[in-house]
Amino acid sequence: MKNIKKLNRRDLEQVNGSGVSRCDGCPSHIVFGPGGGGYNTSSASCEAYFGLSETCKMCVMVSVDCFVQISAI
Repeated sequence: MKNIKKLNRRDLEQVNGSGVSRCDGCPSHIVFGPGGGGYNTSSASCEAYFGLSETCKMCVMVSVDCFVQISAI
């Protein structure tokens, strides 16, 4: 049988989701896009979304209208 290493407290917290968030400092309360998604009054432009870091882009809500539609030929 393999020797299994016990996780320390910090690692356990991260597995359970109570560790340090990657979204700290990101504007997660804002909806990016025209009209703010319709249900949230706080909104920002699509340009502001594209100005965010890659980490923050994964932490915010963004409207599909910020992306160009690709049509079939």
